Order: sequence, then C-alpha cells, then structure tokens
Amino acid sequence: MTDETTIVLRGEKNAGIIRSMCELYGLDMGTSTDIFYKSDTSTLIEEKVSDLHCRSDRYLATLVMDEFKEKY
Repeated sequence: MTDETTIVLRGEKNAGIIRSMCELYGLDMGTSTDIFYKSDTSTLIEEKVSDLHCRSDRYLATLVMDEFKEKY
C-alpha cells in the first residue's frame, strides 16, 4: 500500500467517525471534528493501537464521546 493510499484511507475513516458522531449525538460537523481530534482515542486509532482502526465508525464514535463525557 502506498503512502498516499494510507493517507486517503485514514482520512475516510476519520470522516466516517466524525459523521457518526453527528448522527448519533446530534452534533454539528465542527463540534464533532474538534471533539474527535482532541481525543486520546483518535491518537490510538492513528497509531493503530489494539486494532481500533478496524472497528466500525459508529463504535469508535461512541468511544470518543464516552471519553469526552468523562473529561468534561
């Protein structure tokens, strides 16, 4: 897999998680994006820890929101 392909796939995954956050929690795109990129979960996904990147977008959206609720 090329670096470009990896970047595209990562972007699509992140976008899917952010869209799922909007749908599940009624958030706007900007708020969902901010919450996602400030989360520890997004870092774990990026680093491919525990195969999180293989989980569904909706599942990961719930993890991100659970983390956000615990912090704030």
